[in-house]
Order: sequence, then C-alpha cells, then structure tokens
Amino acid sequence: MSFMINLYSAAKKGVFEVVSLPAVAQLGNLGLRVGTQVAVKTRYKLGGPVLLRVENDFVLAVGKDIATQIAVKEVRCNVTPDCDSKCPNAKKP
Repeated sequence: MSFMINLYSAAKKGVFEVVSLPAVAQLGNLGLRVGTQVAVKTRYKLGGPVLLRVENDFVLAVGKDIATQIAVKEVRCNVTPDCDSKCPNAKKP
C-alpha cells in the first residue's frame, strides 16, 4: 500500500506518480499533471530545487515552495529491460 507524501520529501532516485498539484498553470504547460510519473534525480540542499525526470522525456527543476505542494505516491517499479516505457527509470533505446 502506498501513501501520499509531498514531492520535496520524496526519496531521491525514487519513482512517483503525481496525485495532486497546486493551482499553478505553468506546471501543466511544463508537462507536470495528475497521473504523470516522475523520478526524483536530485534534491539540492539548503532549500534548493528538486530535479525531476518527467515521463522519461525531460528533466524539470521545481522550487521547494512548489514541490512541497505537489502530492505524490510511490510507484513500484522493477528496472528491467522490459520495464514500461513510461517509467522514468526505463532505459532509452
């Protein structure tokens, strides 16, 4: 059973599904929507941004103030060659 946490508290290198977003229109324009899978690549120290790999397509930096308002749940994923192509940890061909 997975539970919701905020994106800023999410484990580094983890794979998560976005459950809810703050009312910031630019997030949708940047490809971050409810249901989107993200992989946390880096969380910078001292309140810096979180770097995300979004749907295995691109990297997006999200500031701490926004990241703490994004609710995510952990996605169970086995990183194998037959991993789902939407998985942010899947290897690109």
